Amino acid sequence: MAVVVVTVTLTAALALAGCSTANDEDRSITIFAASSLTDVMKQLTDAYTQSHPGQEFKVNFGSSAQLVQQLNAGASTDLLITADQQSISTITNSQSLAPDIAIIASNEIVLAIAPGNPGMISSLSDVAQHRKIALCAASVPCGRAAHRILDAAHLTLSGASEEDNVRAVLTKVSSGQVDAGFVYSTDVQAAQGQGVTELPLKDPSPNKYPLVLTTAGAKKPPVIAFHDWLAGSSGQAILKAAGFGPGRGR
Repeated sequence: MAVVVVTVTLTAALALAGCSTANDEDRSITIFAASSLTDVMKQLTDAYTQSHPGQEFKVNFGSSAQLVQQLNAGASTDLLITADQQSISTITNSQSLAPDIAIIASNEIVLAIAPGNPGMISSLSDVAQHRKIALCAASVPCGRAAHRILDAAHLTLSGASEEDNVRAVLTKVSSGQVDAGFVYSTDVQAAQGQGVTELPLKDPSPNKYPLVLTTAGAKKPPVIAFHDWLAGSSGQAILKAAGFGPGRGR
């Protein structure tokens, strides 16, 4: 499990007073988040800790399918954010989830073009003529979305590279290993400094991101507070600035 730990140092007064291990555990919030949230999640946690000093986060990023597999295998988290709603339905122990699910964002699939556009790709139909194309595996949200768009255009890819998550696709595009790849619009925005450009695909059904509170997390006031903040206006403003489309809140 790849875990990124975001820690905010406690104030000197709290450090001198000392805190028990139990308090540390109560204060820490564990989040399982889809790979496409990698950049914006740090912005979200940084903004939150400005008004909640001492809050700690442990964030595990992966494809939604990987995150669900980890949960089904016994891993624990306070919050889960997947890149589509279908992923939630594959959680085998549904009793581990609280009933309140908020859709906090949406995201469109686009075609990311490698720096300099070496494949001379100018339309979706061009990808059927190229072998140096990458997309997510069909078992993960970004892959399902890419296939949805390809099927609607009656296009079939030959020899395309299939990756475990959208960040792996983006890496292949930005490094020039492939000419283009199907990623989210927010991923291209994050990679613009590397020369990656975007070909819009007019995604008719942008992926929706559910924010799920687990039954374990529902027992922790700090988790509930962060959950509500993410679904509220402050969290929504940061997601919008990062290129995400609107969710529907709680």
